[in-house]
Amino acid sequence: MEYTMIDMTREGHVGVIKFDRPKALNALCAEMMTQMAHALDDFKKDNNIGCVILTGAEKAFAAGADMSAPAAKAF
Repeated sequence: MEYTMIDMTREGHVGVIKFDRPKALNALCAEMMTQMAHALDDFKKDNNIGCVILTGAEKAFAAGADMSAPAAKAF
């Protein structure tokens, strides 16, 4: 999978997922969550990874839900 909204790296036995949507202050959207889930699955399959760190890029960790994204109408 190509990651466009996160950066996924390995630093020794540590997996690092960095949210990378600085213009949106790393607001969480469906595509970003899909990419993060895929990255976590990759780390889970790697027996050399002992922990995973989630971090944000630039100014924010995550601004919360992306209110400009279409919401699911399942209510």
